[in-house]
Amino acid sequence: MPVKKKVTTKKVIKKTKTKKKVEVKKKSLTKKNQSVKKIAKKKVAKKVVKKVVKKIVTPKAPKIKKIIVPQEFKAGENIVYPTHGVGRILTIEKFQYDLVEEQLYVIQFFQDKLTIRVPFAKAKLIGLRNITSKPSMTRTLSVLKQKPKIKKAMWSRRAQEYDQKINSGDIKLLSEVVRDLFRKDDQTEQSYSERQMFQVAFERYTREFAISSSLKFEEASTKILEILNKR
Repeated sequence: MPVKKKVTTKKVIKKTKTKKKVEVKKKSLTKKNQSVKKIAKKKVAKKVVKKVVKKIVTPKAPKIKKIIVPQEFKAGENIVYPTHGVGRILTIEKFQYDLVEEQLYVIQFFQDKLTIRVPFAKAKLIGLRNITSKPSMTRTLSVLKQKPKIKKAMWSRRAQEYDQKINSGDIKLLSEVVRDLFRKDDQTEQSYSERQMFQVAFERYTREFAISSSLKFEEASTKILEILNKR
């Protein structure tokens, strides 16, 4: 009986050893499989990242459209803006908006103490022009010597016509307004709106006349008033 027991114990020990070896092998295999799987996953992830990186293309910077228009006026030059009168170009600026770049005239008006910016492309459309030459300006003085031509229409209608002439930018039409709205001291009084409109037309005309004739504003003003009072 004892001999049989010894044999069985040996067999049991062998079986347990073999089981342990099998378990160790299985564990090592599972670990290897896990490590292999991890490496495979990393490689796949790297490939995916590379593909994504290749697909992502950095967008090109949008091109700025430049509006090129020839420059007609220079900085420091006196000009006439129809609705504001005589002004001076202070400088030339570049302005960018909505991927568009264009150049502007920076104009200051002494009469209104106003500064505006006019794109090169809109200068002609607005009616921006040079100061009238001295010979042409002298011819407009003959208009001032004429008798006023006043229509019999209502003042509201005449005021509208005068306003259009003042803001036309035409020096001859401006001289006609000065001629028609001027009143001597011994003549009938004008309404406030008539005097105000005359003052605007007179000042615009005088400023251009002064620059054209190389005179100071006060000297030009005295000369024009003398002409108007003599008629």
